[in-house]
Amino acid sequence: MTQRCIRAVLFDMDGLTLDTESIGYNAYLRAGRKFGFQVNERLHMDLGGRTEPEIIAELKRLFGDDKDIVGWRSYINHQKDVILRERGRAGKKAGLLELLCYLNEMHIPYALASSTKKEKILELLSTEYLVHAFPVIVSGDMVTHGKPDPEIFLTAASKLGVDPSEALVLEDARAGIEAAHRGGFRSAFVYDDVTKYGTLTSGYPILVDLPDPHDAGLLADFKPHDLEEVIPIIKQANS
Repeated sequence: MTQRCIRAVLFDMDGLTLDTESIGYNAYLRAGRKFGFQVNERLHMDLGGRTEPEIIAELKRLFGDDKDIVGWRSYINHQKDVILRERGRAGKKAGLLELLCYLNEMHIPYALASSTKKEKILELLSTEYLVHAFPVIVSGDMVTHGKPDPEIFLTAASKLGVDPSEALVLEDARAGIEAAHRGGFRSAFVYDDVTKYGTLTSGYPILVDLPDPHDAGLLADFKPHDLEEVIPIIKQANS
């Protein structure tokens, strides 16, 4: 069967559109040192794409509900704000502007679909003067279920008026790729490497074996190096 054209693109935000995964991971490292939790890339990527209540539940599963998970998570979120203020901006991911320009020139609609709350999304986008770059935004507080449930992508596709099979999801996290797969979308996995920031090997251990973040690429249809490499993917699909 002939592959259908790509008539819409759905962007994740954290680590895909904006360089906020580096902020988040460094916040985990700071908080891990203070509260005594082990932190590594597998932990961080396992939590990606989930809503706040789901993150709390997952952390309790990973470390045990006898730990001060709520206090730790609260401090993590505080440190994210601290690090953002220290940097002064979120930072755009490579190729973002090129891809947005291409989509606008080709009149291909697109949306931002992020598990982050709407207020925080707008705050982060504003640091890069991108608030009006995404005419359609679906946030975590607009859906009931976070990724890997496909609800957020299905909602975004509905707002754009396209069938999931005609939309391309861009993600950097396993939960997002799984959500795209479950929802009947094609997906592109753009790996966001945070290993250069180190790990914490002392403290409360992670009690559950977590998958290699690279494994998300096995579920994805495409694995571009950055967002600019998404352009030829769309061109080929639509030729």
